[in-house]
Amino acid sequence: MEFMTATETYTVSTNTMILEPRVEDGSLTGTIIHEKGRLPFSVDMKPMEIMEHSCLYYFSSYEGRKTSSRFLTNFSHKPPIVVDPISDIYFFSTHSDSNKKNYWIALNHVVSMEKNDDLSNETTLTLSGDRTITLPISRRATHLQYLKASVLSLKLHQNINGIRERSEDTYKTRLHKKRFGFAEYLDRIENVDQDRINPDDGGDIDFNRPIK
Repeated sequence: MEFMTATETYTVSTNTMILEPRVEDGSLTGTIIHEKGRLPFSVDMKPMEIMEHSCLYYFSSYEGRKTSSRFLTNFSHKPPIVVDPISDIYFFSTHSDSNKKNYWIALNHVVSMEKNDDLSNETTLTLSGDRTITLPISRRATHLQYLKASVLSLKLHQNINGIRERSEDTYKTRLHKKRFGFAEYLDRIENVDQDRINPDDGGDIDFNRPIK
């Protein structure tokens, strides 16, 4: 398959789905970019160069993001990376970041993953826009990396919410109202009127009758 090649600097965005290593004659020569709503195209920057540049573009360094990821998740092997927490741009890798066969995959664009067959050590990934790509890694390993990125996303959002709750009075008020509303909703379910319970159905609740 041939791709249009561009030499300009590439920065990942919310549309970036995969950074695929472009390997020619056994050498890593660039990256094939898979974006949502666009045909794949090739750039001369290598995947790690793109990741390093992109982290700097979003006000950090790759090593800084990597250290933070390890701190938040305790994942020391192939840790996921948050390129930009504001835009929710999270990536996980198929191999170590020094491996020329390494793919970088955007967490938010993963729809499903399936193993090709029992004898194959490959995974077919379905991405946003019904795009599919075959990765040179088992489904189990791919799924593990996906889960790591999901944990990083959860941890980071918890920290951001905690910071905002401590520093922003209006955010704290909204959060408390949301928590109170959810608690009130659970209380209404747990204390549903007894006349909505039908003993002939083994005590099942008749949801067609309104809560008083």
